Amino acid sequence: MASFTNLALAASQLGTKYLNQAFVVTREVKDASGAITTPADYHQLGVLLVLTTVIGFVLPMLAVVFVKATRFRSA
Repeated sequence: MASFTNLALAASQLGTKYLNQAFVVTREVKDASGAITTPADYHQLGVLLVLTTVIGFVLPMLAVVFVKATRFRSA
């Protein structure tokens, strides 16, 4: 069971990495003098939140349907 948990954690980290690369959200960064070096960019945040919510709901539901429809049901 621990290996399955580690596998799930590794997949989760990879998924997070790829979603963060696809949907770039940046904070405002200021230097010591107060000048903005990187402006804030949150325009993809809404899409990212909706997508992660859908993925977090749909993947487990698909796994349940898969298990019920295959021979793994009796395992």
